Amino acid sequence: MIDVKEAVRIGSDYVHQLYAQDECRDWLLEEVVLSDDEKYWYVTIGFSRPVFSPDPALSMLEHAFPRRAKYQREYKVVQIDSQTGQVRSMKIRAA
Repeated sequence: MIDVKEAVRIGSDYVHQLYAQDECRDWLLEEVVLSDDEKYWYVTIGFSRPVFSPDPALSMLEHAFPRRAKYQREYKVVQIDSQTGQVRSMKIRAA
C-alpha cells in the first residue's frame, strides 16, 4: 500500500501536468483522505486559475499582462488506488 506522502505526490503531479499550460498559481494541498475500506486515497489540490474577459481586446491585454488577469480558485479531487498508485479519477470539488 502506498503511504500518504506518495499519494499526495501522485495527485499533485497529476493535476500539475493537466493544468501546466493554464498559468495557474497558488498551488496548495487542501485535503487527503483514505477511504474507509482503504482502497483509495482522495487527494484534494487547490489552485488559482486565470479567468479572461470574453471581450477579445481585453482578453488579449490580460494575456499580454498576466497581472491584470483575474483569478478564480479551483479544487480538484484525485482518486488514487492505494495498492497500485494508479490515478482512477479526477473530479471538481465545489468551493
